[in-house]
Amino acid sequence: MVVKADEQWRQRFEAEKKRLLSESRREAARIIAQADLKARQELLKEKDSIIKEMIGRVKERLTGNTSETSTLERLIGEAVGAFESEQPLKIMASGKDIRRVKDIVSGDPALKDRITGVSEAACMGGVICESVDGRVSVDNTFDTRLQMLIPKMLPQVGKILFGEHER
Repeated sequence: MVVKADEQWRQRFEAEKKRLLSESRREAARIIAQADLKARQELLKEKDSIIKEMIGRVKERLTGNTSETSTLERLIGEAVGAFESEQPLKIMASGKDIRRVKDIVSGDPALKDRITGVSEAACMGGVICESVDGRVSVDNTFDTRLQMLIPKMLPQVGKILFGEHER
């Protein structure tokens, strides 16, 4: 009877030992998984911060530099060309580009006849072309182009900066 009780105690002890070890392993795995997740989140946060800083620098450069004449000519041509009719238009550009835009318009007979005025817009660069009544406009600013381009380029940027395909 003592032997049987001793054997039962040993079996309960082993079962409890197995249960505690299993529970400890699960808890250790949970802690490791949480630490791994937190590390990945921190890494993603840092990568995102680097990309945002890079985009901020691009915006600063675009805002600070006067646009090239050839760039403005192309942007004006695209914006004006988007209007199907030959209706009169007005152009808006950043304050730093207005002089060049006016020169481009006055130097091109077709534009000179069609553009009724050039005014300032709050943008980094590029142009907004608008019907005189303001009902239709084509936004060909750097701001809008960046806004459309950034999501498409993020995988490439991530790959270049971090050697991977995701951000």
